[in-house]
Amino acid sequence: MRVAPLAVLALALSAVFAALGGFVPETALAQGCAMCKTALDGPVDPLTEAFNVSSLFLMATPYTVVGTVGAWIYIASRRRQRHPEHDDAAHEHE
Repeated sequence: MRVAPLAVLALALSAVFAALGGFVPETALAQGCAMCKTALDGPVDPLTEAFNVSSLFLMATPYTVVGTVGAWIYIASRRRQRHPEHDDAAHEHE
């Protein structure tokens, strides 16, 4: 079985980033914007709620995009398995 060069590159980059991640101190991983923490710490007001909701949208967007692309690939592969005669018909006309 032959592995695609792009898959090998992705695996190598993942290994490099995982190895480098071990050298980052724990305190650096948990840091955030000091001004955001100061401005949003305290009583619950509309600004704090809006900031929290916008943070949830920012976190959910990549998962939504990746999930949509994954579902599209899955459905396309299922359709191709269900109707293989369409692939053969396209090659006959060439």
